[in-house]
Amino acid sequence: MLRSLVVCIVVYHSDVHWLSKTLTSLRAAIDHARENNLIDSVDVRIVDNGAGECAAAGSSSEAVQLKSVIDSALWAVPGPRAINTAYVAMPTNNGFGAGNNTGLAGTRADFVLLLNPDVELAVDAISSALTHLDHDAACGAVTPIATSPDGTSQFLVKRDPAVFALALRGFAPGWLKTRFARYLSRYDYSDLAYDAPIQGCAVVSGCWLLVRGSVWREVGGFDAGFFMYFEDFDLSQRVAKISRIDRLPGCRIVHAGGNASRKGARHIGMFVCSAARYFRKHGWRWA
Repeated sequence: MLRSLVVCIVVYHSDVHWLSKTLTSLRAAIDHARENNLIDSVDVRIVDNGAGECAAAGSSSEAVQLKSVIDSALWAVPGPRAINTAYVAMPTNNGFGAGNNTGLAGTRADFVLLLNPDVELAVDAISSALTHLDHDAACGAVTPIATSPDGTSQFLVKRDPAVFALALRGFAPGWLKTRFARYLSRYDYSDLAYDAPIQGCAVVSGCWLLVRGSVWREVGGFDAGFFMYFEDFDLSQRVAKISRIDRLPGCRIVHAGGNASRKGARHIGMFVCSAARYFRKHGWRWA
């Protein structure tokens, strides 16, 4: 039976060095999954949320550079190993969730992979996720084990968010985080081994998430009311209501992003606004 995968990557003035690493590792992971007869047809859709700004400034160099990276990292391989690619230039930046919804509009693929442009995949990451989904019909989505580029562990899975936990993680000084270390480690599962399997995750990061296509269509994609931050928490909460999300030890990535509190006042403001929207939608939980 033919099975299809669609991958959506939203970029916004993204680091082309990291994008090249993302696409090169994605190509290898797709090839690995195909060699193991886990997928057949593959579409990669790259949505450029910064294209409208470049056009308004009269510059096309960034789009040309992006397309060059896409072509050189992936793709001009004919025959059954071909990957269908699409570059979507957005006239305005309506946010990460909206960009993904545009890129994935109308897809009937069996599997959907949400992927950030700052993620490097292990060669068997997609294969591990698809194999797990094949063996467990109750699981509707897979989240990976992640490390930072320097090798430190990242904890992409969270228990139900609380205002106090988010404030501590994002803005508290080191001495206060140390005082509440046990509380914080329970929140982000760092009380477990960083590569321990977890079944039934409540909220997960959207930097790498492989979802059954049927589940993606049932939840209706992202809530585009979140411009940035918490759109992935909201999505995973809705996915978790209809199907289980699992963290797999065999599914591994390197992730270079995160740390909204270190990106300046504008990002902090967006973070706070999105957090308020999230809690209004899912219920306020203070601690």
